[in-house]
Amino acid sequence: MAIAEPMNAPSNHLQAADFWEMAPAQRKPALLEAIADTHAWHYERNPAYRRLVRSRGVGPQLNGCSLARVLRPTAQTFKSYISVIGTPFPQDRPVAFVEWLADNLSVPLPRARFQQFESHYPSLEKLLQAFENIYGDFGFEVTTSSGTSGRATIMVRDRETIDLAVDCFVQATLAFMGVGSEHNAIFMMPRETRIAMARTARFGTERLGMADKGRVHFTIPFPADPDRVRIRAGRTFQPGWRGAVEKRITHRISRWMDEHVVQPRAVAQTLDLLRQAQRSGTPTLLFGSLTQLHALSRNLQSQQNGAGDIIRLPAGSLVGTGGGLKELYPFAPDRIRRDIEAVLLLENGDSIPIRDVMGMAEANWAAPQCPEGNYHLPPWVYTIALDDDDEILRGADTVGILGFLDPYGSGQLFPSFFKTTDQVRLVNGTNDHDPALCCACGHDTPYLVSGTIRRIDLLEEAGCAGQL
Repeated sequence: MAIAEPMNAPSNHLQAADFWEMAPAQRKPALLEAIADTHAWHYERNPAYRRLVRSRGVGPQLNGCSLARVLRPTAQTFKSYISVIGTPFPQDRPVAFVEWLADNLSVPLPRARFQQFESHYPSLEKLLQAFENIYGDFGFEVTTSSGTSGRATIMVRDRETIDLAVDCFVQATLAFMGVGSEHNAIFMMPRETRIAMARTARFGTERLGMADKGRVHFTIPFPADPDRVRIRAGRTFQPGWRGAVEKRITHRISRWMDEHVVQPRAVAQTLDLLRQAQRSGTPTLLFGSLTQLHALSRNLQSQQNGAGDIIRLPAGSLVGTGGGLKELYPFAPDRIRRDIEAVLLLENGDSIPIRDVMGMAEANWAAPQCPEGNYHLPPWVYTIALDDDDEILRGADTVGILGFLDPYGSGQLFPSFFKTTDQVRLVNGTNDHDPALCCACGHDTPYLVSGTIRRIDLLEEAGCAGQL
C-alpha cells in the first residue's frame, strides 16, 4: 500500500503554543491571519465546508466581518451522516458513510479503496476499525462523543491533531489545575474507548510519564465502544429484529451489569486507590462524571454502619469533573459537590478542591475551571458570543451563544470553526479585551463565568462525556 503523500499545510507561521506568550492585544491580529489562511486551505479542499460557506456568501478570502458566517453547528455537523446516508447506523451502509467522510474531509481519500469495505459490519466499532486499517497510511484515529443519544458525533483525527489535544490537556488542563507528574491520577473512565475525553486523558498522562510510574488508573473495568454505550443509553435501537433484541434483552442486561457490576467495581477500585494515596502521602487527581463521583461519595457515607467514612488526601489533591448530567438524576450538581466535599478532605481538614472541565467532541481542547470557578479557554482559540441573529456581540463582557474559531485544532482535516449549543457569559473574548475584567486567578485568557453555561438544545442533540 502506498504511503499517503504529505500536503502543504495552511500557511500559519505560528504554532498554537506560541499564543501562551502573547499579550491579548497581539493575539487577535495573529489569530485573524491564521483563521484566514485556514479558511482558504479548507475552502479549496473540503466540499461540504465550501458548499456551506458559499451558500452564506463567503468566498475563498475571509475577512473579519464574515467570521460568524463560517461557523458550523456542533450539534449537527458531524452527526449529519444520519440524514445523508439515511440511518444512524453507518455499519449498515459503509460505503455511503465513507463517501460522507470524504465529503467532509480536506484530505482526499483514494476512492479506489472504497471497494475494500464490506457491504455490512456487525457494529459501528468494526466499521471504524476497518476505516482506520484501509486508510492506515493516513494515520487516522476516529474519536466519538459519548453518543448517549445513540447518535454519535464521529470525528476523524490524525497524529498531528491528537498531539495538539494531548498538549492542550497537559498544558491547559492538568497544569492549569496544578497537576503534574508527581500526582496519582484516577479516572473513573474506561481505558479502552473512542470517547474523546477519556482517550485524551490516557494519552496526556502518558505524555507526562505518569503511566510509566504506575501513577495512572482507569477504574471502569470494561471497554466502552460506541455500540455498548448506545445500547446502555437505551434511546436508539437498530431496526428490525436486531433492535428488538437490543431493546428487550441487551439493554436490560447492560443496565443491570452497569448497576450491579461495572459501577460497584469502579467505586470499589477507586476507593482502594484513594486509601492507598492517603497512606502513601501522594497527591492525587480523581476525575469522573458527577454521577460516578456521587456514587463514590454515597458509598463512603454509608460505611461504618451508616456513620460514614472520610478519606483525607495529601496537599495538592483535587477532584475533576466533566460532562455534566446526561440523564435524569434526582440530585442537583451543587448537592453532589457538597456530598463529595463531606467525605473527601485534604489532610489539613479543608474540603478537597473540585474543578470542572468543559469540553466537547468537536473541540480539540478543553476549558478547565480556575480556583475562582471560571472556565478558561486556550489562547489560540478565537472565542466569540453570538446573539439570536448569529451576529457577533461586541464588548468585553457578553452573554450569548458560544462560538469559536480554532485555526489549529483540526489541522489539514477540516476547519474547526463552530457554533456551540451553549449559552454563556463570555469575558475578554478575542474580539474585545478589558484588562480590568481579567480573572482574579491571574490568567489573562478568555473565560466563561462560573454558573453561566446553559445548554440550549435538546438533550438528544448534545454530545459530551458525562456518561461513559
